[in-house]
Amino acid sequence: MQGSEFSMPDVVESRRLALYPMGEEALWELLEEGQDFFPESVLSPVIRRALRSKLSKMKKLPKEIHPWYTYWRIVKKSGENIGIIGSKGLPGEDGMVELGYAMAREFRRKGYMSEALLAFLDWLYECPFCTGARLRILPSNFPSLKTARSCGFIQAGQEDIYLIYLYHF
Repeated sequence: MQGSEFSMPDVVESRRLALYPMGEEALWELLEEGQDFFPESVLSPVIRRALRSKLSKMKKLPKEIHPWYTYWRIVKKSGENIGIIGSKGLPGEDGMVELGYAMAREFRRKGYMSEALLAFLDWLYECPFCTGARLRILPSNFPSLKTARSCGFIQAGQEDIYLIYLYHF
């Protein structure tokens, strides 16, 4: 994989938002009790498990590909951290990259997650070895299903308890 040959941005921007990749130190801070970087509604038990998994993987990998394994802060232009988005690693042999995201409860239903996801997809489109994105969504997660569909993802099946949604460039 050519992950280290692709230039990683410091920021991905959209009309109302900016996305910033977080380093290992910032991820560790999110796991600390009483962190005030993000609203607590972003850091569900599922996200906390994902943070630990990301940190474990990042320890073993070269720093230049960390942005593929980390979360990116979703920040309103006013400066508020409102959510996270990121890939779960480099694109696979098929060129697809799996994504995950979470939005603070108080910022949901305002189009921020769709805007962040579309900005992230625009950035991924520029990557020469990425052909699209994949989401694994619980059927009961109606907000995430709505976001995926509104951004052009198409349901492509089911794995275990998750619905699989794909987006091809």
